[in-house]
Amino acid sequence: MDPATAKTLVSAALVAAISLFSLVSLQAFVAQILADLRDAGSAPRAVPVPVRVDRRIPPQA
Repeated sequence: MDPATAKTLVSAALVAAISLFSLVSLQAFVAQILADLRDAGSAPRAVPVPVRVDRRIPPQA
């Protein structure tokens, strides 16, 4: 196999791998958006918020 053919095959393999990865990532991204939108349509959940009160000591003169 000559070097030009080898370079072409390696480049084609890289392009195919990048395309496949991009397709899988895009599908996962869209699936996550759809799942988030489905969850947002349900009843809102109460989220507890911790409250801490610090008693301040006034400065002494």
